[in-house]
Amino acid sequence: MVIRGGVYWIDLDKRRPCVVVSSPDVLGVDVWQTHVVPLTSNVGRADLAGNVLLDAAVTGLSKDSVAIPLGLELVDRSWLGKQVGQLPLPLVAAIDNGIRAVLGL
Repeated sequence: MVIRGGVYWIDLDKRRPCVVVSSPDVLGVDVWQTHVVPLTSNVGRADLAGNVLLDAAVTGLSKDSVAIPLGLELVDRSWLGKQVGQLPLPLVAAIDNGIRAVLGL
């Protein structure tokens, strides 16, 4: 089962972690898609508009990372690999705010 705020490995442009950001209502429907925000270990990108710095201790990853809402993608759920972590609600809300910022919502 795919969970909002879950950190998963996925093969996009390369194998990288991502955060599922689809709503629970969308995730509860039997469709093949979900929205994800990619993560990067390039913490120098943390200061860019909408990006969110994530500590390794909360992501389940070996390095600190940055969520990049500008990279929001709709992907096939079968592309998601192993779930490695679960973000706390305040960080999911920060990513939501980043998505709103980059989309002008």
